Amino acid sequence: MRDVIQRRKLHICLVAILTLLVTALTVSPVFADDEEIDDSIKGIFEQYENSGAAKNEYVFDGATTRYFNVEIKVNKDYSYEITETIDVLFKSGKLKHGITRNIPLAGNYRIKDISVEGDNYDISKDKGNLNIKIGDPYRYVTGEKVYKIKYKIENYLQSNVENHLYVDIIPTNWQMKIMSSNATVKLPEDFPYTGMKNYTGKYGSTEQYGTWEYDKNSNTLNYNATMIPSNYGVTLLANTPKNYWVGAHSKGWSNPINVLILSLCIIFILLLRLKNSNKSKDIVSPVTFNPPDEITPAEIGYLVDEVVDREDVVSLYLYLASKGYIKIEEGEDKNDTTITSMKVPENEPAYVNDFYKALFESLDNKSIGRKFNIEDAGKEIGKSYNKIRANIERRFEGEKAVYSEKSERLEKSAVKIGCIGFFATSLLSAYRSSIVLDFDVLSIIGILLFSIPVMAVWAFLFKYLRKKIIYSKSKNVAKGTAGIVLSGIIYLAFLIGFNVLIYFTGNNDTPIYIYPAIMIYALILPFLIIGIRKRSDYNRKIYGEILGFRNFIETAEVDKINELVEENPSYFYDILPYAYVFKLTDKWVKKFENIKMPEHSSYTSHKTDAFDYMWVNMMMNSIENSTYSGISAASPDIGGGGFSSSGGGGFSGGGAGGGGGGAW
Repeated sequence: MRDVIQRRKLHICLVAILTLLVTALTVSPVFADDEEIDDSIKGIFEQYENSGAAKNEYVFDGATTRYFNVEIKVNKDYSYEITETIDVLFKSGKLKHGITRNIPLAGNYRIKDISVEGDNYDISKDKGNLNIKIGDPYRYVTGEKVYKIKYKIENYLQSNVENHLYVDIIPTNWQMKIMSSNATVKLPEDFPYTGMKNYTGKYGSTEQYGTWEYDKNSNTLNYNATMIPSNYGVTLLANTPKNYWVGAHSKGWSNPINVLILSLCIIFILLLRLKNSNKSKDIVSPVTFNPPDEITPAEIGYLVDEVVDREDVVSLYLYLASKGYIKIEEGEDKNDTTITSMKVPENEPAYVNDFYKALFESLDNKSIGRKFNIEDAGKEIGKSYNKIRANIERRFEGEKAVYSEKSERLEKSAVKIGCIGFFATSLLSAYRSSIVLDFDVLSIIGILLFSIPVMAVWAFLFKYLRKKIIYSKSKNVAKGTAGIVLSGIIYLAFLIGFNVLIYFTGNNDTPIYIYPAIMIYALILPFLIIGIRKRSDYNRKIYGEILGFRNFIETAEVDKINELVEENPSYFYDILPYAYVFKLTDKWVKKFENIKMPEHSSYTSHKTDAFDYMWVNMMMNSIENSTYSGISAASPDIGGGGFSSSGGGGFSGGGAGGGGGGAW
């Protein structure tokens, strides 16, 4: 048994040894054959130790970098004069035209004075990069080629960060290996050599590679490295004393300009308001016991909030019943309610005829006697809802318009001016970031498209807030106040969101005073603009009567109601549709709990008892549910850059310049 175990162990060892031998033979690295290297290039590789990887790149990829030397002069005005000398070895037969050099564009610096030596070149901007393409697309290059690229980086001073010396020496996205690199960084004479850091590696690395030396006499930093892998960058970060830079460019001018634009917008809107202030007249609300002449409940529903909503359309059932055009019959079940035609409407507005026709298909005597279940009636009304709504709105155009034409124009102008303030703030904030690099047409169009949703949301919220404030008197006091508070909270949330947006797009260059300036501007706007639009003479009179009529329905005393019922036995039924649009149905019905009401030919209940409070509520619930469902079914939409260092931290590829490139 022991012999068997020993033989098994020996067998396992032999298998393991054979496996290692096979693996070593089959997975051995592939090295370029010297015969594949052009004769003019062979001697160059022999000058460098450990050049095997670069030699492989040359043979298999067609190009490698012999050296990438950089000279940087740091100026007192926070600019860098950069010269890159790039020596590239091209293999014959690999169809290479030259090299590309891509330099990132960012909001905290700009690139100027670009020059290229070594071949023809083309400069373009694409995907946030300045692209320098060197070479001729109709000619291939072989052998050793030297290119020299010069450019200047002008950094912008930023207000909310420390403006350190932060520059990419070697780009992190250089796609070829670099056999040798020498870089010099000439500092200003009085620049303090303290707290300097360097980072080498792929983008985001904090490792170090190569050697740095400091020449105190010339205040110069020298960097040297060999066999730098592809996509390895070198970045220098040096802490700079506060207020060290003199004559540096800055985008800080955009901040006071921003405040100035907001102030001018406020002034212009104030002038528009003053221009129309002498047109204002008080609204007189006389106590009235009946609705304004020739005004239906649906029209009152529109006049109290400038919106034709579902309740306004539902009120037409009650209006037609009060006029004797239809009969509403309650069945044993609430869904058994039926609508029957009693007579054809006469001398009624177009939308009343549309409502009747939607129910009974025609406006002639043939329609009389037709009966529909309330659910079917609701579906038909839903199909005609948009037409009915549009015809109600058309009733108040021209001389009967809610507001005077001139004041509406002035308010629209004020809203546009208000939008200009938001657009200017967005544009200048984007300018301080890398979103807008220059004030070119395409950039401005891009910011305009970006700002449109912001301006649209503000305009919508302003309109919503304006209606809540203006029409609070025509609604229940508690609900009106709650509506104003809720809309105010939503508006405030929008302003906070807009400030957060400016904070993140401002690229650390938005001073603290901009945020309260935006808040003050946006909070003042509604109060300035709301008073610009003035009611027309017709609407002022009608609206006053509506307020007086509503107040009577809400506060009427029993004695006065008894007096009115004696004069008009159908008074309860005539006023019911108006109480409904005022959302005072419950109060109106309760006032008649102790008043004997005569039966009305347009209302029938399966019960033997009289028309009462519970009956009204059940009837209205049935009508509302069916009509709302029909409207919803027919109209479903109807319902209610560049990295800036702060505090000394940095990484490879995080400074100004950098980028990448390679052979093409």
